[in-house]
Amino acid sequence: MPERSQRRRGLADPAGTGVASLPASSSSENPGNGADVDRVLFKNLVEMVPLVESLMGRRSTSSFTRRASMVYTPAPSHPPKVDTKGRKTAQSVYTKRKADLAGSALKKLANDGDGGADDFTIFSSNQPVAEVLQKEREDVTMLREQLDDLERKILEKDQALKSAEDSLNQMKAASMQLEELKRQVTEKDSLIKSSNSQLSNAQIKLAEKQAALEKLELEAKASNAKVEELQADLDCMDFEIRAHMQLFEELSKCDSDADSDGITTFHQVDRLPHMDDLDLDLDEDTIEQMEEARLAYAAALAAAKEDPGEESLISLAEARIKLQAFVL
Repeated sequence: MPERSQRRRGLADPAGTGVASLPASSSSENPGNGADVDRVLFKNLVEMVPLVESLMGRRSTSSFTRRASMVYTPAPSHPPKVDTKGRKTAQSVYTKRKADLAGSALKKLANDGDGGADDFTIFSSNQPVAEVLQKEREDVTMLREQLDDLERKILEKDQALKSAEDSLNQMKAASMQLEELKRQVTEKDSLIKSSNSQLSNAQIKLAEKQAALEKLELEAKASNAKVEELQADLDCMDFEIRAHMQLFEELSKCDSDADSDGITTFHQVDRLPHMDDLDLDLDEDTIEQMEEARLAYAAALAAAKEDPGEESLISLAEARIKLQAFVL
């Protein structure tokens, strides 16, 4: 039993490299066992190893109705979704590595078939073939478990790598969106600045037009005031003209009456309006002079009525000329 456990440990991977190693040479421990090894049996077993491995690795078909009892690790029911290219690459790597391991083991067995028979106590004529096959099955099962573990780790790495690539793509897309948003914000800022500049120019022009409008309104008010003033002056002048015309008509009537009788009749002089009754726009000195002229004319007219002589008529004519000078 200790020897069997030692052989199993020798077939396992003591260094953790994932490759099952052959048992160490036992010629140094049991130098006498080398003579008991049957070389023909050893060669037959070496030739049977590839056949056994091919039978173990081949899937069951209809031609193989019976299956050997061996440990089988089923694939997961829902395998993770990975890249097909990466999966094919991983499978090819696993297949190639498995083939290399099997080839290296066979080459070592073939090279050491004649001279190294003393180093392998597992092929002793005292041990049955079933035990050897059982050991080989255990080694193959261990290798398969290690391969499954490696495959699982590589799939996890592939998933992590794909997740990192997806995250990187998302970050790139987010960065592109951010750059686009920055560009749009810059364009909107420039548009706002342009709109503010146009608004400021429009406000300045509006203020200028408002000032011009206020100036025009002031000028219009001044013009209206001047027009009203001129209209008042025109009304005053019109009234003065009517008053002068009325006075002139009265004087003309007096002259016509004096010429028709040969003497001056003075009954119309009382009809002359008093200077105070005339609403003339004259200063006080002029009004006083006109009043004096009127009184002088009335006195000359009364003197001529009492004594219609030549001197009184001349005085009347001079007084009338003075009064007409003020009226005309």
